[in-house]
Amino acid sequence: MADYQGHILVVDDAPLMRKVLAEILQKFGYKVKTADNGQQAIDYFIEHRPELILMDADMPTLDGVTACQRIKSLPEAKYLPVIIVTAYVGREWVDKAYAAGATDYVTKPVNWDVLRNRIHYILQAKRAEEALFDEKEKAQVTLASIGDGVITTDAKGLIEYVNPIATCLTGWSHDEARGKPINQVFSLINEVSKSPVHFPIEECLESRQVIELTDDGDNIVLQHRNGQHYFAIEDSAAPIQDRHGNIIGVVLVFHDMTENRRMTQKLSFQAKHDALTTLFNRHEFNNRLHDVLQQPRHQDIEHALLYLDLDQFKIVNDTCGHDAGDQLLKDVAILLQTSVNEFNSYAKATLARLGGDEFALLLEQCKLQDALLLAHKLCDDVQNLRFFWTDEKNKLTRRVFKIGISIGLMPITDRLSDKTTNQKSVLAMADAACYAAKNAGRNNVHIYKDTDLAEEIEWVSVINNNLEKNTGFHLFYQPINSLKDSQYPKFYEVLLRMDDRQGHLAPPGAFLSTAARYNLMPTLDLYVIEQTLVWISHNPVRLQGLNLCSINISAYSLADQNFLKQVKSYLLKTHVPLNKICFEITETTAISNFTGAQHFIQEIKALGCKIAMDDFGTGISAFSFLKKLPIDFLKIDGNLIRHIADDEVNYAMVKSINDIAHLMNIETIAEFVENEDIFNKLQELNVDYIQGFWVGKPQPLQDGPITLNQDIEVQQPTEVL
Repeated sequence: MADYQGHILVVDDAPLMRKVLAEILQKFGYKVKTADNGQQAIDYFIEHRPELILMDADMPTLDGVTACQRIKSLPEAKYLPVIIVTAYVGREWVDKAYAAGATDYVTKPVNWDVLRNRIHYILQAKRAEEALFDEKEKAQVTLASIGDGVITTDAKGLIEYVNPIATCLTGWSHDEARGKPINQVFSLINEVSKSPVHFPIEECLESRQVIELTDDGDNIVLQHRNGQHYFAIEDSAAPIQDRHGNIIGVVLVFHDMTENRRMTQKLSFQAKHDALTTLFNRHEFNNRLHDVLQQPRHQDIEHALLYLDLDQFKIVNDTCGHDAGDQLLKDVAILLQTSVNEFNSYAKATLARLGGDEFALLLEQCKLQDALLLAHKLCDDVQNLRFFWTDEKNKLTRRVFKIGISIGLMPITDRLSDKTTNQKSVLAMADAACYAAKNAGRNNVHIYKDTDLAEEIEWVSVINNNLEKNTGFHLFYQPINSLKDSQYPKFYEVLLRMDDRQGHLAPPGAFLSTAARYNLMPTLDLYVIEQTLVWISHNPVRLQGLNLCSINISAYSLADQNFLKQVKSYLLKTHVPLNKICFEITETTAISNFTGAQHFIQEIKALGCKIAMDDFGTGISAFSFLKKLPIDFLKIDGNLIRHIADDEVNYAMVKSINDIAHLMNIETIAEFVENEDIFNKLQELNVDYIQGFWVGKPQPLQDGPITLNQDIEVQQPTEVL
């Protein structure tokens, strides 16, 4: 023990005794300082903080017991050992010394071996106590600093400790909660029923295992003490064991998941709902329709599918702009949902926006007569709607619109053949019935008949006739501008338009949906590719100023075995540098026919062409697909872009898509850029290109058709596109 170091203060009014004590203690290896009286001892402790004080009991200025009492009253002397050296051994004196805070005493004459051992073991115990206190303090600081709520209990489930986060979430402070049952402070309720939920702390104590809230956990929330605030939480409780393995309590750790759950629910909602109207989207509707069609068919169970298309919507959209069109769609969605909710002759209803101004309504366990009654009610409600719109530039200009709705009604009964028990066929029949309702004068209901498909056959005839005559089709272009360089060469997307039998431009959706259903999309895609390549070849000045020309490829074309061969043939014939040609494939196309898309992309890229993935973000797909496809451009879905300025989730999703695309060296294009607010957000996110009505509307590309079979002669420059 001679090499043991410690700082000791010797206090004695007798110089000889001070000297003897100091020399002996120094011999034992201690650092020793001395004081003449109790007041000096107090002053020395405050300034130098010795580890132990050896104090004479009987001193004239301030006796040792009183000095000990005053020193021990100081907060910093809580763990300071004080040994009294005294000739007194009476019980009254001993009690008084211990009451003053003395750790121990030795009697005169001093037995040096006894003194040496007492000092050694007292200092050893003091340091162990200080180390234990430091660990406890460190643990408490850690528990107070972490971002999770922490509550500890004893073996009976009574609370011993509550950290600050737990106080914020429960409303109970440490002092208020101490000694109370865990379920009184950690108050759980079922969010739906509002009934209390007992936290199974007994199970944790008995099982000696970690437990979590699992049963109906999504509906269980933590109720704040004020009864007005609730928190979604993740929690777990673990038993606390001593070194002998005895359970001495439980530690409960819980994390506030309110914001995470809100974002998760919002993302889940967006995956199933239309961003504009908040109705179900096409994907979710198709899933529900598929489930209904897969159910066993019974003679006494009927369902109904209503296909709804607004009348005169284009007038509002073209006259007042997309903002007015969007508002009208939202108003109509609320009206339809309200009317459906008020109707009670069905077991379950699914109302969805399929896209544009088209809606669908699936009525489960609803008889035809009831579905027809609701359909007529919807027609009346929409017809009675008056849509008011005020011009943003001229506040005094206020327009009033009256619209209608055409509804195709498709009964789903046990009489459906096996060939028509898929959602695509049933939707096509309901769509054909809706088209028949429009032809019958609009704003009415038409129940599907087999002859309704004749209308679609008419469109097929018009498409084939135009292809045969090589007339009736028109190529339009829409510019795609760079956000990084306003002087960047031109980039545009080519779009197909077609005349109807009266020579008027038909809505793209009218003939393209028919072309898709009757396998005419490969022919139309090849027509667009051929006409675009030849037109560019005949316009060298435009070719010189052109950076990229983008052409859409449908999913139906990729499924055609001869399509790729014909595309390569066209590309190899042209005088157009192939690095100026870009093909667009939608995200859903790439996912649904990944092998076909991958093969097409690899073959086309080998020729030098570029590839863009269109409508990325519609299905919130995995980015893992992009690793397997050599994509040059990612076109972010317009439905995300249109609400980027007023929806934080859309903003976060676009930012994520853009950032990851850039990490993969893929340039991004934002569709549906319709106002300056959207433009500013996209600049903020560092998106590469923008496309939309605010950038430029589709314009005619050519005056008349030409074919690759012609001899291509370079014409003199005319104008730059």
